Amino acid sequence: MLQKHVFDQPEAFAYFFEHHPDGICLVDADGHLVNVNASALKMLGYTREELLQSSLDLFLNCPGVNSHNTAGRGHARSELAIRHKRGYLVYVRWSSIPMVSDGKEIGRFITFEDVTPQREQRSELSDIQEMFTFISEKSQNIISSISPNGVFNYISPSVEALLGFTAEEVIGQPAFGFNHPDDNKRLEQLRSSVWVGQDTVRFTGRVRHKHGGYRWFETTVEYIRNSSGEIIQTVGVGRDITDRKEAEQTIAHLANHDSLTDLPNRRWFNSQVGLLLKESPEALHGMMVLDLNEFKYVNDTYGHDVGDLLLIEVAKRLTHAVGEKGWVARWGGDEFTVIQMNIKSRNDVDSLVTRIQETISEPVVCAGNTLRITAAVGVSMAPEQGDAVEALIRHADKAMYLAKQTQHEE
Repeated sequence: MLQKHVFDQPEAFAYFFEHHPDGICLVDADGHLVNVNASALKMLGYTREELLQSSLDLFLNCPGVNSHNTAGRGHARSELAIRHKRGYLVYVRWSSIPMVSDGKEIGRFITFEDVTPQREQRSELSDIQEMFTFISEKSQNIISSISPNGVFNYISPSVEALLGFTAEEVIGQPAFGFNHPDDNKRLEQLRSSVWVGQDTVRFTGRVRHKHGGYRWFETTVEYIRNSSGEIIQTVGVGRDITDRKEAEQTIAHLANHDSLTDLPNRRWFNSQVGLLLKESPEALHGMMVLDLNEFKYVNDTYGHDVGDLLLIEVAKRLTHAVGEKGWVARWGGDEFTVIQMNIKSRNDVDSLVTRIQETISEPVVCAGNTLRITAAVGVSMAPEQGDAVEALIRHADKAMYLAKQTQHEE
């Protein structure tokens, strides 16, 4: 009864028409506007009198925006643009409902729902997507996305220029297959140590190049989590730092190695032997200080260039003689140091000293000159004669000078 009562009341329909939040227009069979509600007036910016003097086509036919006009055909629903009185476009989702009397269409109800905010939002999202695509394509970094099971589901096209792989060759593949095996272990440790709330980390590791070898990459990783705190996506931005890494390694090598012989220098030797003595205080180690007997004569007779070639050859022979039993370093000038680690007795050191002296005393050909030199070697034992590098060097150096005097007297 209530439904029949409401629809029998003309004022109920008039109230519905006038106060509906969507714009509503009533047009006759010729497309002329017969009536419009307040929402339509607000949406389009016209007065009621201005609209009632116009036809519907005037608003629906917006050149360059709407591809076609279906307002006059059957039950239609579409999205189009209507130009506001001030000139800007209002995007609406409209419906056209025919009014039929005695089997003949006498007019239409046209409803307009303003969808401009939604359209602008879609446009912003589209712009953001286009911007992201542009950045990822032009970036000198590699942008990637990895699923929870460790598979690439996106990688930027820059991967081809930096690593030789096309994006198609990477997407769908497990990420660990591109990393150095040692770095995969560190990555797993890093991921397992990340706590909820720590979503951004930085990692430096090696990434496989398609044509062989590895490149160093510094990657900033962002973990995307669900409401339970579980990682559901890993987004990374990685930059190639191979040149920087190689430069750092070169600088570190130069800082710890002699520039002429490429042997470890005094700084490196002191540091590493110091650690060895601390880590194995009870073990037996042999320290040697070695000095070339005829080196000054070589320099004075043949020149420093030949002297340099002689030092380089001695360094090679020392390294070969010691092998994996210890470390060799250039102490300075024509002096060298050797540490023989974890030996059983003093006899092991004496055997190595004999081998070193025999190796060095073999003739050396430098710049067409056949040279013959010998070496004086002094030995000290750890921990018997000291548990610090300085003490062991001091005792070995004293023993070396005694050996040198003995050789001179002979």
